[in-house]
Amino acid sequence: MVSLASQHSQITINVKISQGQDDEFIATMLQWEQMVPTIYFLDICAIAHIKTYRESKSFKDEKHKESIHALRDIDLRHNSVSYLPALMEKASDLRSKFSAEDFVLEAQRDWDAMGAFFKNALVLEPWDFVKAYSTELFGAHPEQSMPEYLAFLQFASAQGLHNKITGGKQRLKMAEILCAKAQELGISTSHPVVLVPVAVVYGCEDARLVMKFAGKPENFNPGNALGDIQSISRVAGTMTNFIQRAGGAFKNCKFKTGDSPLHNMLRYFTVQSVSTTEMSDGATHNFTVSVDAPSLYPVLFGADREPKDEKSRIELDRLFVLLGAEFSD
Repeated sequence: MVSLASQHSQITINVKISQGQDDEFIATMLQWEQMVPTIYFLDICAIAHIKTYRESKSFKDEKHKESIHALRDIDLRHNSVSYLPALMEKASDLRSKFSAEDFVLEAQRDWDAMGAFFKNALVLEPWDFVKAYSTELFGAHPEQSMPEYLAFLQFASAQGLHNKITGGKQRLKMAEILCAKAQELGISTSHPVVLVPVAVVYGCEDARLVMKFAGKPENFNPGNALGDIQSISRVAGTMTNFIQRAGGAFKNCKFKTGDSPLHNMLRYFTVQSVSTTEMSDGATHNFTVSVDAPSLYPVLFGADREPKDEKSRIELDRLFVLLGAEFSD
């Protein structure tokens, strides 16, 4: 289930700092943060930026420059970088033009580029692991519900979500249509694969840019959109939870992407807990997630992060019911 209370995950702490000490304080905090051993999960976008920079030794635009500088900032001896999220996304890309053999070569190019770029941080996965994963799981789907997720996203695209929807009745009706289809496919309406398209309906620009809905269905890539959405459960959920439970040298995990909308979307979701149920045909993972509702559904909220008016509050309550929201006292 997912908690959608408007104030659920936003905590503001006011720190009083003497005049003239703020710069020193911020510098100290940044230095302190850099001392915490951290695993940085890189996505396809970050890997592409590394490869482009290594080939040209220059930046193609300001966004590329910012991405490379951010990656350089984490290149510290006590950190590690992980190729696994990017590899998982590439391996399950339904529109991939690679053969199985070519995919292994592509994985090696990525892995080699990471090893050459990072002078201090360790690439977490050894080549033998990357090669085995590339060979055995190319074209496979780690999540059993992959076909249903893709069918749902294709359905959402066919609803004309590339166009903005105005008016509470129209928005709520579209949310009802999406939730009904999700239930028909056996997908929880609390799953991020449902929450993110609904966020497009309710005016979230980052969600719109992540989904990339198109006017023509053939121009929409559901696999690409799903890969971004699954970063929430794969990275913020399963991987982070596993590392935290392992109690090893790494005390922190962060997702590193050069895709600004995806980076923002991940901030809107907080995985509170992960539980695993072993079954005869595999394992089922259950996530308890809280979301930043004012950021995901901005048309209903004002600058104070509260519903704009009574009409918006009523619409929000109805939306929460559709999404299966749970509220804590």
